[in-house]
Amino acid sequence: MQTPVPRLLCAALLMLAGAAHAGCSTKDSSDQVALVLCSANTDQAGLKAAGAEACKGKQVCNAWIWEDASKLPAKAPAADKDLPKSATGAARAVWINDSQHLMELRKAR
Repeated sequence: MQTPVPRLLCAALLMLAGAAHAGCSTKDSSDQVALVLCSANTDQAGLKAAGAEACKGKQVCNAWIWEDASKLPAKAPAADKDLPKSATGAARAVWINDSQHLMELRKAR
């Protein structure tokens, strides 16, 4: 027999889950692309949570994540291929919703 989790503990867990991507916000989205801005100190769990939230309810969706608002496109295109190369090159990560995978982007040296 399972012991019920106290309501206070449930509320605390929900608050922590929300705090994981509190430094992020979805700036725009289309049917398949979401544009997300996160603070530079957002950890990997926060990036995943922000991407998942931006693509919530969509099977085919990629959430592009930036740390610099000046690098974000003004409008989310219909497809990834329509994002400017300057914007994709400046992105920190991409959340791929159908595979539930975060791909962090690093600059080649």
